Amino acid sequence: MLTKEITYYPESPLNQFIDCIWVSKGQNINISSFHHAPLFTELIFAFSGEFVMKGQEIQSSSTPYYTYTLSGLKTNPFETINQGNYDNVGLILKPFCYQFLVTAPEQWINQFAEILYTHICIKEAPNFEPIIQFLEQKFTFLTLDPDIIKFQHFISTSELKKGRLAYFNDEINTSQKSFIQKFKNQYTLTPGKYIQLVQVNRAIKLLKKNTRSNLTMVGLDAGFYDQAHFIRVFKTYTGVTPKNFINPISE
Repeated sequence: MLTKEITYYPESPLNQFIDCIWVSKGQNINISSFHHAPLFTELIFAFSGEFVMKGQEIQSSSTPYYTYTLSGLKTNPFETINQGNYDNVGLILKPFCYQFLVTAPEQWINQFAEILYTHICIKEAPNFEPIIQFLEQKFTFLTLDPDIIKFQHFISTSELKKGRLAYFNDEINTSQKSFIQKFKNQYTLTPGKYIQLVQVNRAIKLLKKNTRSNLTMVGLDAGFYDQAHFIRVFKTYTGVTPKNFINPISE
């Protein structure tokens, strides 16, 4: 059972890169869970027990003291397995942070793990200040390409209807091929797949908000052009149909 859960939300400038830092502790946990493809990068340090994540864009390594797992964007659901005691600290990050972290030196990872263990794991009351200071030194020099910034603004302010990506390509002074390549270098997905991921996560929010929603309208509101398209893409990214997502015993 879980005995402690804490979530810390960093302020500017770090919140441009990190949405939150979470702490979760428990004993005798043996759980295998499947999760829908998320819209973020996640960095997890497990300091006791066994923690395994299986799926796309997952990097994992172990030392005698901790297991380090980095999870990027996906187009399929993924699995997490917990066995034994649970003493984990994780970061929910912006999607583009994956490429920075996947190339992070081992020395940086070890330093960060030691700071987390010292100021969170062995303390009754976590001290996040040294962690924030360490992360600010590493992250705040990161910059995004101007075209990718425009793209993020575009999808956050536009209806993600069919053909909208072609409209965006007309708004930038970069060839479609070049933009797709540099976007994929940052996000690991093509812009088209990323839009689908955004649509699926929008649909999930709508379904969770009102489980009695008309599924066709949910799909249209999320940006899918018809019900068949909605069901097909949703099942790819979550492992279940929209109907089964809100009512698992219905199928």
